[in-house]
Parts: sequence; C-alpha cells; structure tokens
Amino acid sequence: MNLVILKKELKKWMQIDTWNSGHPLDEERFHKSLNRIFQSLGTSIDGYQFEEVMTELINELYPNWDESFKDELVNTYACKADSISSYLHDIK
Repeated sequence: MNLVILKKELKKWMQIDTWNSGHPLDEERFHKSLNRIFQSLGTSIDGYQFEEVMTELINELYPNWDESFKDELVNTYACKADSISSYLHDIK
C-alpha cells in the first residue's frame, strides 16, 4: 500500500478550508479524491489506513484545531472511505 499516494490525494481535498463543511460540492470533492485513490491503489484500503493518513494531514494542515474535533472529523471521513472501499471491493 502506497501511503504517499493516499496522502497526496487526500491532501488535495483536505487543504481546502471547507473540506469538512458537508456541503455537496465538498462531498463531491471527497468522492472524486476517493475515486482517484481507488484507481491508483485499488479498493483494498482499510479504515485504519485512511485514519492514519487523515490524522497526519489534519495535524499538519490544522494544528490549532481542537483535538476532539479533529478526531471526530477523521473518524467520520475514514469510516465513510472505508465503507465505500468495502462496497467497491465487494462488487468487483
């Protein structure tokens, strides 16, 4: 598993200030980011890998945010990514 590619693609989404707004355009960017990741790395990425990379990124990009807020965001989006990955893997 190439965590460098995973981090690069997630960073494109997370570096935009509104990445976590829940707005449909931000969610669309999240899904497009996942699509690029799955095209490059396949769908056998587990939630822990998403969580690990997203935690690293959120700490780099938003170091002053409240830790519990960051943990909640990472958990929410890592779970979404894991669910999408599992679904795509299962329907191959």
